[in-house]
Amino acid sequence: MTWADESPPLDAYDDDFEQPAPRLSVVPAAGPSAGAGDALPEPEAPRPPLFTRIGELLAHPQPVDWLVKGWLERDTTAALIAEPGRGKSFAALDMACCVALGRDWHGIPTKQAPVLFLAGEGRAAMVRRACAWSIVYESLSTAPLHLSSGAVALNEPDALGIMQAEIDAMPEPPGFLIVDTLQRGLSGDENSAEAMNGFVAALDTLRQRYHCTCLVIHHPSKATPGEPRGHSALKGAIDTMATLEAREGGVIVLINSKQRGGDTARPLAFGFSTVELPPAWSDEDGNPSESAVLAPCDLPNAPARPEKGLGDKQRLALSILKRLVAEHERNLLQAGRDAKAAKVQLADWRKTAKEEGLDVRNFSRWTAALEDKQLIAIDGVFVSLGNSSHSSYSSFEENEEPPFYSSPSSHAFRSEESEEGATSGDEEGENYEDF
Repeated sequence: MTWADESPPLDAYDDDFEQPAPRLSVVPAAGPSAGAGDALPEPEAPRPPLFTRIGELLAHPQPVDWLVKGWLERDTTAALIAEPGRGKSFAALDMACCVALGRDWHGIPTKQAPVLFLAGEGRAAMVRRACAWSIVYESLSTAPLHLSSGAVALNEPDALGIMQAEIDAMPEPPGFLIVDTLQRGLSGDENSAEAMNGFVAALDTLRQRYHCTCLVIHHPSKATPGEPRGHSALKGAIDTMATLEAREGGVIVLINSKQRGGDTARPLAFGFSTVELPPAWSDEDGNPSESAVLAPCDLPNAPARPEKGLGDKQRLALSILKRLVAEHERNLLQAGRDAKAAKVQLADWRKTAKEEGLDVRNFSRWTAALEDKQLIAIDGVFVSLGNSSHSSYSSFEENEEPPFYSSPSSHAFRSEESEEGATSGDEEGENYEDF
């Protein structure tokens, strides 16, 4: 008999020694769901260093990575600034279609990338415009261009999180994100530092997460035309800024007013070209539907600046008259009459100016000064715009379609807004069915 035969069984020592706990296996068991709860957490990726020696950076040059050559750099923040009715959404959609397909944008190379378009309003109108674009330029049936069902308040963490989750589920991350407009994509007051900083932080989060170019469509400041409206946090975050100016004959001019660290691109001019949509888009009465696309045209002459030297109230009064005349021009066009016959009653002009907060006690003096500069022409109780300030088709009211003309004019203008009597609320309510 051996020693092992005389030794007691191992379970006899259970009361004297504590048995070790069994180890959990890290090898997954067979089957689709087995071991799901036993998986170890994924290790976090190491954080990249905050500082890099300049010599290493110089040894590995990073050329400019253009999304739209000369206009939009990849992984940057850009803004398109324009007054209501200038065609901002048309221009943004036009660029989005080209990037999604990787085709030249009116002769300018682009880099193909998926596009997300946050449409604040007027989704149906945007779809019709995309249909018109695909008829004129190239089919979008398989293009990675995604249109939102509505606005997303990017500075609200919950809304941003839901949007990111949907993007993460897409086959490819976006290379181009368009917010149309800032007003619709912001929760709170755009003049508030907290709200605007939250919006900019959300853009940074999306840009860094997906390495995409973010384009924000916004309105200009009345106090500083050409600058974005609202808190200055947005201006500081912008790498590229473009503005749209309206000229006579329905022509708009896109100007690259800021390009951080590089030369600005040359201006581009466009007209609006009407496109009849296929029969499937006709209304319930069988009437054909129409939309429009941007058509490149010759760059008009530089705008005359006859308003220079006017007082703030005179400029604002002239701006109000331009809007009233534009309304009358549109009504004449819809009636099939000559828009050049548009004129406004002096009493209506004075009444509108008073309703918009102007002190009209010196109204007669303003009109005399404007007439002396040939900015207006007075005929009895009627007033019309002079040749040097005519604003044909330069601005449009809500719920109206823009006139679609593609011929440039030899004479051009640039409308100016007053610094007085303007609040951010004056510019709210742009209808995206139109622009």
